[in-house]
Amino acid sequence: MPSRYWKSLNERDRPHDREDHATRLDAEPDGASRRDFLRLAGFSVAGVVASSCSRAPIRHAIPYVAQPDGVVPGRARWYATTCGGCAAGCGLRVKERDGRPIKVEGCPDHPLSAGGVCAVGQAALLSVYDRARFRAPQLRGVASTWAVVDADMRSRLDTIRRGGGGVRVLTSTVHSPSARGAIGRFLDTLPDAAHVEYDEISASAILDAHLVTHGVRALPRHLFERADVIVGVDADFLGPWISPVEFTAGYARRRRQASGPLAWHAQVESRVSLTGGKADLRISMAPDEADALVFDVADIIENGRAGSGAAGMLAERLLAARGRSLVVAGSGDLAMQIRCNRINQALGNYGSTLDLGRPSQQRRGDDRAVARLLQDVRDQRIAALLVSRANPVFDLPGGDVLTTVPLLVSFAERPDETSAAAHVVCPDHSAFEAWGDSEAVAGVASLTQPTVRPLGHTRAFIESLSMWAGAPAPAYELVRRTWRETIFPRQTAVPDFDRFWDATLEAGHAAVSAATTAGAFVPATPNSNRPPAVPDAVHLVLYHKPAMPAGEHSYNPLLHELPDPVTKIVWDNYASIGPGLAAARQITTGDVVRIDTGGQSLELPALVQPGQHDRVVAVALGYGGAMTERFKTIGHHWFQSRPTVGENGRIGANAVRFVRVDDGRRGTTASGVTLTRTGRTHALACTQDHHTLTVPARLAPAGGERWPIVQDIAASDLASSEPGPVESPANLWPEDHPATGHRWGMVIDLHACTGCSACVVGCQIENNVPIAGKDEVRRNREMHWLRLDRYFSEDADGQHMASQPMLCQHCAHAPCETVCPTLATLHSEEGLNQQVYNRCVGTRYCMNNCPYKTRRFNWFEYSRDPGTEHLILNPDVAVRSRGVMEKCTFCVQRIQDAKIEARRLGVPVKDGDVQTACQQSCPAQAITFGDMNDPTSRVAVAARDRRGYTVLEALNVRPSVTYLKVVRQSSVAVAESEHDG
Repeated sequence: MPSRYWKSLNERDRPHDREDHATRLDAEPDGASRRDFLRLAGFSVAGVVASSCSRAPIRHAIPYVAQPDGVVPGRARWYATTCGGCAAGCGLRVKERDGRPIKVEGCPDHPLSAGGVCAVGQAALLSVYDRARFRAPQLRGVASTWAVVDADMRSRLDTIRRGGGGVRVLTSTVHSPSARGAIGRFLDTLPDAAHVEYDEISASAILDAHLVTHGVRALPRHLFERADVIVGVDADFLGPWISPVEFTAGYARRRRQASGPLAWHAQVESRVSLTGGKADLRISMAPDEADALVFDVADIIENGRAGSGAAGMLAERLLAARGRSLVVAGSGDLAMQIRCNRINQALGNYGSTLDLGRPSQQRRGDDRAVARLLQDVRDQRIAALLVSRANPVFDLPGGDVLTTVPLLVSFAERPDETSAAAHVVCPDHSAFEAWGDSEAVAGVASLTQPTVRPLGHTRAFIESLSMWAGAPAPAYELVRRTWRETIFPRQTAVPDFDRFWDATLEAGHAAVSAATTAGAFVPATPNSNRPPAVPDAVHLVLYHKPAMPAGEHSYNPLLHELPDPVTKIVWDNYASIGPGLAAARQITTGDVVRIDTGGQSLELPALVQPGQHDRVVAVALGYGGAMTERFKTIGHHWFQSRPTVGENGRIGANAVRFVRVDDGRRGTTASGVTLTRTGRTHALACTQDHHTLTVPARLAPAGGERWPIVQDIAASDLASSEPGPVESPANLWPEDHPATGHRWGMVIDLHACTGCSACVVGCQIENNVPIAGKDEVRRNREMHWLRLDRYFSEDADGQHMASQPMLCQHCAHAPCETVCPTLATLHSEEGLNQQVYNRCVGTRYCMNNCPYKTRRFNWFEYSRDPGTEHLILNPDVAVRSRGVMEKCTFCVQRIQDAKIEARRLGVPVKDGDVQTACQQSCPAQAITFGDMNDPTSRVAVAARDRRGYTVLEALNVRPSVTYLKVVRQSSVAVAESEHDG
């Protein structure tokens, strides 16, 4: 039987219902009558008319008195640097225009990220222009100066030094050699001092397990590109786990190779994750069942015992790929991680798919050290606590005890829970304003360089520590000194330090020798007993979203409005529950439920999630922070508008209260959960069904067959000689759009696409796409030019998920062009469907006539809120006014820039000279763009692939976007299948 794709439970259960399958998430009535509208609209229209008559503000351009070397006004410059969005340490290229960074892209030759960049890394650019940032140091809650703060800190530290009090520096993972050196020098001046690291997404159990099994507390580098068989256990490695861009690049590379078998991937998980949706085999299990399964797999592999069921099948697959397999787990349980290490050791994976010789330093946190710190604070042994790149009062269970430390110093960039309680706030630079460095993986040294002058009176963290240690120096000198003394001697390729420094600064990174050694396996490692199952217990699973991996990003509206790749919800966290549990408790999406476990409780709206285990309630961490209070005024306010924030004045609620601490280690699961309906409802904003491609019943083809939207193909069929898409000869349209020069087109590989949504944020920043706010999204008015349609399918190997990037298809026979009364949308000589904003009068005929639902109407002046955030806008792209239609342009500004540069050099535009923002961002390299008229171009070759097809091909609109089918590797023969719109 062919598999069938569906977008929601309604569509799955009622496949022949041609009505709108959209799920009503807003349980509250609008409550506004026609009389109310006319009464209120009278005043609002008058106000709009009056304001529209005012003169535009006068702006003056100030020319350079002395133009800096290498600066050409209006032309971009690029800087190589290192991403500070998380601890992964990806390489970046930052685009700077006239003194301000406006775009972040991946560094193509970086050994970790390989040119990709995640949504978080791109959105982090907004941190530079955040108006809520501290612009000066704070002393006892009042703005001060650095001279006063330094004098106060020296006096306090001298008193602590004489009294022998304890001093701790608490940070997130620090893999910067310069920062670690500055921390060490500062701590050396104090009698009782230590550095404590922790990670909001903790990998402490993995490090501790390797200390037990291999005698070294290290995090091995996971090499997914070398694995033939991958088994993941609640490890969302395509999502926010450890190094998502690096892992996605390796995973996609191994699963789309031109020759040889594709890597086979099984995922064992309790909730639906980004990684689980891509697996060939997805096994839905409660946490206690997953623990028992891993024990059984280890027992079969280590002891050669016969296996059955899921454990036997997984063990058989792993044994058949000895030395070319990989088992990873995201659990915070030490016993689980030890069992995974034993499995990988028995299979010979260390040295092949796991590298302990050049380990990862992307997670260095020690949960037990944090637990000791909290206890020392309770015992009043700590006199001073310095907190950098962390918000422990918010994201640590019991972290509020840190507010009792006599001297609490925060280096936060913007107000948060920790800085609010701090006696001294020494605001750090953003990652785009500072000199720094990184060694995220042993042997890969990277530099961070400023791309803009600091926008306030901030100071680098390492400069503050050096000042208080009695050896003040600028950050640039501190970094250079560290590289001269510790990094430069670890390479022999360049004999001169200045040349080495300049080359690394230009490239962004350098290869050096690894200063670590791998530990040897300890055969006597305990394997513990088989964990007992609790068959009737409901478990709580805490997780982190790909778009909101940590609370530190909760200030960022770009990430809040990015639809979650799995649930498609924006601007909220919620309690995800399976359909079976929802039916048993009579809970529907939008019902507010009370979650009780371990003496803690929390109320959240429910979301019924297909594919989730029926004994699991899943809640995202990182929400409910003080930094989200700013969003009370986001979006356009009219008489029917509703606030983006919840009743607590914030986005979501903080679930860190449920994090359990066992033997000093933080765990993100709990059993014995009680779920109770409160009788209230909460409106969720979900984009899943906003633009569903459906066929009205009266227009359905004879027989009721569906039109293909997402298609897949069995791996066994790839060897066939099936041709690629062939244009239909039947045509009622004249060939009046000849493309004799370039004809731009795109190919999207659905098998490689993970749905991470990096492309969405890349497009949004590149093209000045505004933030609409939760209320407008609920009204189907999100403004994203590129959306990711998520589809589910089910077969014998569990539930699968496919993500389909959907953008303007730039049709050769575009239906939008024929209905525009003002010729605002028209075809270019290079195959682009253009949108002329000055002609558009907002009839929205084109939007109604678009079969792909990819056009966006600008209802309000979303981008008119004053503030420094507007400095991120791309000057090459117009900022649209209200009342116009907008859509994907294939980044026409980039096309023109490449043509201008080619003309300047006197050469033709080469294949690869033009990259769209979505293409450049993609960690999986799932998007190819180029000239379809060049038969040797990569896009033309990809379009001829036997997996190629166009969406809604029967309409004969001739889109310029070709999709490549998803490849399914199944234990059951699966025929080619398709989803129908």
